[in-house]
Amino acid sequence: MIWFGVVLTILGATIMAFYAISQRKLFSRGRSDDDRPAESVVSGSAMIVGAIALFSAFFLSGQAADVQPGFWKFVAMTGTLNIVISYCGFKAMQTKDDVSLVIPIRDTTPSVVVLVSWLITGEVPTTLGYIGIILLVMGTYTLNVQTLVDKLYAGHWSWRAFLEPWLALGRLRGVRYALVASCIGCVAITYDGLAARAGNPLLAIACVMSFSAVAHTARAGLTGFGKQFFELRRGMPWGGIGLGLLYATSAALYYSSFRYLIVAYQATVKRTETLMVLILAYVILGERKDFRTRLVAVGLMVAGTVCIIWH
Repeated sequence: MIWFGVVLTILGATIMAFYAISQRKLFSRGRSDDDRPAESVVSGSAMIVGAIALFSAFFLSGQAADVQPGFWKFVAMTGTLNIVISYCGFKAMQTKDDVSLVIPIRDTTPSVVVLVSWLITGEVPTTLGYIGIILLVMGTYTLNVQTLVDKLYAGHWSWRAFLEPWLALGRLRGVRYALVASCIGCVAITYDGLAARAGNPLLAIACVMSFSAVAHTARAGLTGFGKQFFELRRGMPWGGIGLGLLYATSAALYYSSFRYLIVAYQATVKRTETLMVLILAYVILGERKDFRTRLVAVGLMVAGTVCIIWH
């Protein structure tokens, strides 16, 4: 049933891409910051709505909790780590460093997850599985670096452009924050998988999301943005409700896929979100990218996915 796990993950990635595009539209509304909600408010709203929706879905479905030994430990571990990851991601964006330098760092995560998941769970991909992981990592990294090439190198490829995110580690704090978030994410996603297998996936992700809901909401309150939760002119609370439902659906699909895929495969296929965002940005936001220059990256991603399915 490997293929079914891949399908669930790709569906989750597609819905997460809708979440990313919707969030982008919410943050771009109005002509000034006075018309836009703070990031902590949007994230807090989405996590609260998502957690409530998932708890409701679990209780209404009548499914058994199926809690196994270690479940609460795994939930607490990944819940706490996700708060740290979110904080590092926020700090990376707060530095105003070029996003096209920050994001490619994130896409190297699956290659490290192979080692981390092996140390924690003992899972080892097959030879063809390793090839699939490498191809997908190369594809998603190349796809994101293409944005950097377009912005800084006028669309002309060079090896320096390909290495630029790593060369920027020494001079840009935002890129370093992204690397820290990526490294912690390698551990967190492994505990995501353990939590999803040690209990009902809906219950597991609802509990994990509750950690983020509390953290983001507290940050919104402490920074004085709490009143924005219900300001209609900022697109709230309806924006938060819509984003929360999208995030909850995607997260439920991701957690369900752990029942069919080892962590390294799931973490890798999950990166197809990068391609989905590119396509949806073109269709919904009208961001005109040159798809021809990105076909190599897309081909690598497709080939990698096929290798994982048929390993």
